Amino acid sequence: MSEIFDAVKEFESKLSLPEGFYNKLLQEDDWSFTIKMSALFEAACTHALVTKLNTPEIEKSLSQLDQANSRYGKVKLLKCLNLIEDEQADFLIRLANLRNNFVHNVSNVELTFDQLIGNMDKNQSKSFVKWVGHGIVEQAIIEGSSVTRSSMVLKDPKLCIWITAAEVLACLYLEVDVAEKVHNRLNEIGRQVLSSFVANESHSSLG
Repeated sequence: MSEIFDAVKEFESKLSLPEGFYNKLLQEDDWSFTIKMSALFEAACTHALVTKLNTPEIEKSLSQLDQANSRYGKVKLLKCLNLIEDEQADFLIRLANLRNNFVHNVSNVELTFDQLIGNMDKNQSKSFVKWVGHGIVEQAIIEGSSVTRSSMVLKDPKLCIWITAAEVLACLYLEVDVAEKVHNRLNEIGRQVLSSFVANESHSSLG
């Protein structure tokens, strides 16, 4: 788990976020937590796409893409590039939809996760547990008591979203890190080849 949050911290730095931004999200009310978490992933997904494609010149254009559009959204592109798995893509789409649920009606500014869960039917509750609890173990011992994933998600959905989101962010960061190293290596090889070519040309002209 510590490796996950180390990666999240590194990603914070790459996205020029203040140190400790992710940890402080848990202190926010449910509305602010959801909006800020969604904004974080918007930026993280854009950065991952730009890095993977090695196209900083279109960063602004990529940032304007809808996060969860099923045909050409950022999550769809990440999936096509194999930067995220199916469950991670589902998490990002549902997080974006949750964010929309909070912001599209100004009266929802005081909406809480408990109220949201309270209005769910059995199937909706089961679906909520599945995507929110993607990064939560099926069963854990907490303070000597056995706790299931379902009960944990329904009791503390904010914490579970935060934990699951950290896992997705960490995976994205690892993909970004690998892509950067590949591009840097290719650039280094390109410089070496060019340098060798120039040297050979100079030697030939002198001869």
